[in-house]
Amino acid sequence: MHRIERVSIYVTLVVLGIAVLSQRPGLTPIAGAGGPVAEEVLGPADRLVLNGKDGQVDVKAAGNAVGWGDSPYQRSWSVATVDVPKLVRSLMESDRFDEDRAELRDEADAQNLEFQERFEEFQEEHADVTQDSPEFPEVQARFQEMMQDYQKWQQGTRAIQQKLGAEQIETAFKEMVEAIDIVAEEEKIDIVLRFVPVDQPFESEMMDAANLQVQRRTILHYPDTIDITAKVEQELGL
Repeated sequence: MHRIERVSIYVTLVVLGIAVLSQRPGLTPIAGAGGPVAEEVLGPADRLVLNGKDGQVDVKAAGNAVGWGDSPYQRSWSVATVDVPKLVRSLMESDRFDEDRAELRDEADAQNLEFQERFEEFQEEHADVTQDSPEFPEVQARFQEMMQDYQKWQQGTRAIQQKLGAEQIETAFKEMVEAIDIVAEEEKIDIVLRFVPVDQPFESEMMDAANLQVQRRTILHYPDTIDITAKVEQELGL
């Protein structure tokens, strides 16, 4: 075979090879220097090896995420944020929580009225008693005893109200977490962080409280798209 014929056959094979490769799905010819950037990526592939500073990095799929090692920590995670104080406050202000507190307030108001009537009757009964009266020590002791009973009742009532409030906050928090779990599963979110929007006004004129407002803002810069508070509110029916 003449040299010219061999060269012609080689050229024909190269042209056919390029034509076949260009028709394969998932492959895009790579442009040379100064040429256009490819709009598609090569793949699918099981792994990708990159040259790192301290050696090669083996990039591969970790579930539906990207991993770069065998450790469960060496992978990417999808992250979202939730305004926890806002959701808990909204739940605490809902009718079903306020009804229990209102019932407790009504009972406390009724008992407080009874104490007030007892004090008024006592004062009317001993209106003519002065410090010079012989019965003054006895009347004073009875009044002090009534005051001690009233103070004990106040402390007990506050303790009951605090206990109810603590139970409601715990219930609200658990309901919020359940709603977050549902939204996270629907949106395929791995990690949800609590935060307070940085642009929310400080609701305090005291230095300590203002410092607390700063500490509550744990995330200082973030894209608005990772905030799922509105979706959790919808799930909670707020």
